Amino acid sequence: MTAPAPAPPATPLTLPGALPATPLELPGTPPADPLAELRDIHLPDAVPFWPLAPGWWLAVGLLALLLLVAALLEWRRRQTLGYRALKELEAIERDGARYADAHAVARAAAVLVRRIVMTRGDRSRLALSGDDWQRFLAGGKAGLPQPMARFMALAPYVPPAAAAAAGIDRAQLLASLRRWIRGNA
Repeated sequence: MTAPAPAPPATPLTLPGALPATPLELPGTPPADPLAELRDIHLPDAVPFWPLAPGWWLAVGLLALLLLVAALLEWRRRQTLGYRALKELEAIERDGARYADAHAVARAAAVLVRRIVMTRGDRSRLALSGDDWQRFLAGGKAGLPQPMARFMALAPYVPPAAAAAAGIDRAQLLASLRRWIRGNA
């Protein structure tokens, strides 16, 4: 007996218009592996710190301008009469050896108050003395309290040993003078 002839290989059944099961490679087409042609990504260079961008130059310029204006305003404030008078009153307050009691503070502050009035241009007020000077010192929102105003009006003329300052506290006198200077200088 003879062996039967081998059967032809089975061909897949294809429908008309269907693509073949294996892709056909045409000349000039990429290989089947699409990742084989990829290249590495090249990142751009880092952004340098210098030179600065125009926005940063503008910010630096505005900051410099603000600092200049602040310095100018502070300089002008220090040139004012009130600032200088308060600094002189602080020097009187710190010098406890020369100005230990209220009478010594009042004598030094009386000169300072007269200089403030003269610098402000109130030359007619410089001629005031006694009760008129006391009323001037006590007048206004920042005026001295009546007992301190009377004491300030008399302090330059009373001898140091007199008991005129018996009821006046040195710290209260300095605080009242500071308020008077802020309101009148």
